[in-house]
Amino acid sequence: MDSTTMGDLVMAGFQKLGFIQYAGIEGVEFEAGRNVVSIAPRPEHLNHNGDLHAAVLFGLAETAAMGAAVSGIVDLMGETFIVARNGRIEYLARAKGTAGPFLATSEFGADTLERLRADIAGHVAVELEVPVQIADESGTPVAAAAFTAVIRPRRT
Repeated sequence: MDSTTMGDLVMAGFQKLGFIQYAGIEGVEFEAGRNVVSIAPRPEHLNHNGDLHAAVLFGLAETAAMGAAVSGIVDLMGETFIVARNGRIEYLARAKGTAGPFLATSEFGADTLERLRADIAGHVAVELEVPVQIADESGTPVAAAAFTAVIRPRRT
């Protein structure tokens, strides 16, 4: 299965989640070790200053990170349990609602993906820190985040 098809399947699964539906998060790019998602701000996403609400930015970042975490292991998903253990975000600039859509990009290297796949094959639990960058339509960074994805063998 190619990465586009896998990305479509992952985003179709994400689209079933209420928050993803509320936020209108869309998949942009999906390949092994990389996930890019976007959001076009709607009035209900904005705070009192007309900026994308911090909670919506956090949710966008978490969606990108968890998508990246599963991006190179979709074929192993039946053997694993995956969840975000924690996350942190730094707001770098105003995310003006008029500056959207916003792109959240999460990626890690091939060496990390290789280790992750080997650990899953060896039934070893993994904690993977997954970075995310969020930028507005002009490419200006508005937030940087990191999430810890816990990936462990599925219990029988």
